[in-house]
Amino acid sequence: MEGRFLALWTKYLPVIRILLKKSILEEQQVAVGKLELQIIDNRKNANYSFNLDISKGKNENTIGSTAIGKDLFAVLSQDSAVRSFMSENNISIKMTRGAQLTLKATPAIPVSDPA
Repeated sequence: MEGRFLALWTKYLPVIRILLKKSILEEQQVAVGKLELQIIDNRKNANYSFNLDISKGKNENTIGSTAIGKDLFAVLSQDSAVRSFMSENNISIKMTRGAQLTLKATPAIPVSDPA
């Protein structure tokens, strides 16, 4: 079911926005409330882990993305400040089974003119 995690990620967006900027210097982590996840998705032993690789604003691993990862990407893409940041950097976002979100950004290397 697509879209059920949108409200959760919208709530975490201000924190993620700050952590993304800091993640240029070093990897950043934030714990996502497991109880919040279970309220949204009440499957027993649900696995919320995912990897999201964003390159120049595009999700690079669309096949492996779960609903929770797709919803995060959708929320990030709708925020103008984050969208601008994503277009200039390569971003790796991982979530573990224990609902630990890890963010790491590296500047996208500009393509030089072969002049």
